[in-house]
Amino acid sequence: MNLGLVARNLGQFILVLSILMGVSSLLSLFWVSQGDADELWAFQALIACSLIGALFSLTTIFLTRSTPRYMHRSEAVFLVSTSWIVGAFFAASPYWIWSLIGDPEFIEPSLHSFTACFFEAMSGLTTTGATIIDDVEAMPRGLLLWRALTQWLGGVGIVVLFVAVLPSLGVGGKLLFSAESTGPNPEGLRPHIRQTARILWLTYLVLSIATFLTYLVGGMSVFEAVAQAMTTVSTAGFSTRNASFASFDSPFLEYAACVFMFLSAISFGLYFRAIRKGWRALLQDTELKVFAVLIVVCILIVTATLMGRDEPILMVGSPETPAQEPSFLNSLRLAAFTVISLGTTTGYCTADFDYFPELALCILMLLAFIGGCAGSTAGGMKVVRAIITLKVLQSTIEREHRPSVVRPLKVGRNRIDAGIKIEVLSLLLVSFFFLALSTALVQIIEGPRLDLTTAISESFSCLFNIGPGVASAGASETYSWMKPATKWVLSCMMLLGRLEFFTVLVLFTRRYWRSE
Repeated sequence: MNLGLVARNLGQFILVLSILMGVSSLLSLFWVSQGDADELWAFQALIACSLIGALFSLTTIFLTRSTPRYMHRSEAVFLVSTSWIVGAFFAASPYWIWSLIGDPEFIEPSLHSFTACFFEAMSGLTTTGATIIDDVEAMPRGLLLWRALTQWLGGVGIVVLFVAVLPSLGVGGKLLFSAESTGPNPEGLRPHIRQTARILWLTYLVLSIATFLTYLVGGMSVFEAVAQAMTTVSTAGFSTRNASFASFDSPFLEYAACVFMFLSAISFGLYFRAIRKGWRALLQDTELKVFAVLIVVCILIVTATLMGRDEPILMVGSPETPAQEPSFLNSLRLAAFTVISLGTTTGYCTADFDYFPELALCILMLLAFIGGCAGSTAGGMKVVRAIITLKVLQSTIEREHRPSVVRPLKVGRNRIDAGIKIEVLSLLLVSFFFLALSTALVQIIEGPRLDLTTAISESFSCLFNIGPGVASAGASETYSWMKPATKWVLSCMMLLGRLEFFTVLVLFTRRYWRSE
């Protein structure tokens, strides 16, 4: 293992984060100059962490300047995992420094421990969206901007950004890219990995700008439009409001968010292929068609369940946010927003789905488990894996009564070889194992005060990068009440889920280290 090479690349990565943190600090300083005195502590925390991070990075880069640049796969895998962990520690530092230097009367109580700050940062970078902040609206805008920026960086992948902006990686860039990317390799991207990373980020940037402008037209302030746009296209879900999207009380903004959440859950490689080969390429993609049909059908079912009862639909933030009558238009709007938000694993909330009928709640959890398309910013298992799993199941059942039939498995025009089938089924098995393990650990740590439903929900939401769950981890709740050990367990689950398990798990095998 060439640790010098790993340290050099980690230094370059932290330097990029330091620069972006510095941008947040400058905006915080601007708000201080506009008379917002509460921003001063946020500015001091952000600029201090930015300068310390930059100094550390430059020192590391200088000390490792003579290190050989060639990167093996083992080093790429190690670098990807450590980048997310080190990145989360660094991203947590402004929250923690702010809690130490600020006036205790105005500091968010849940951020007094570094454990809580790390949980918030890991939730941001992995685009999970689970928060420990009880009063988001009391937070300084500089820190809220940094909080949204961590999700935006984590959307396509912090290492993909790394590959896109650093020409020195060479062949190592391809190894890093493949180690971090989620789902089976998307079609339509360029063979040169740095060019691919740039295409991904260009698509991401265009979507972000379009979302920002739409939110601005819908009546959001510039700050809220920027923050909400970053957490929409990253399908991450951090909001600048305590009641999430319910507090805007705007059907236009809700429908706009639905459109951009859905677009962000489509493979970015598919966009590039559509530009090259025409927009009919979108209609020919099996995964996208299944995803779209699944979303539409679930919206109709959830709408019907909401209309089928006489009770008003409770909103997040009630009683301040008034309940809605279950009319057709209200039910359709709230069902569409909730289905798309959870189906893309964004986690924005309007209606409090904790009070939805049981059928609707089961549908929402199933959608969140499946997630979006491979090669998108969405979490979950990915639609293409669900398709492959069903096709394998269908093939197995068919062989029971027609053992002589050998039928190749295909998704669209792509043949599914044995390696992909093993990968998909292994991932499914591993995910259920860690769901059970996390649930057991959380239940043991929290003890009798925690019900099993909440323990499962917390683990499920963090493992599949969803954010809100049900019961005590529901749409109107935060994770601030958990014990520190629980927060560390769930932080690990977020990382495992975001990197899809194997990139992290390989570090704990003997063969990985023996090969070094």
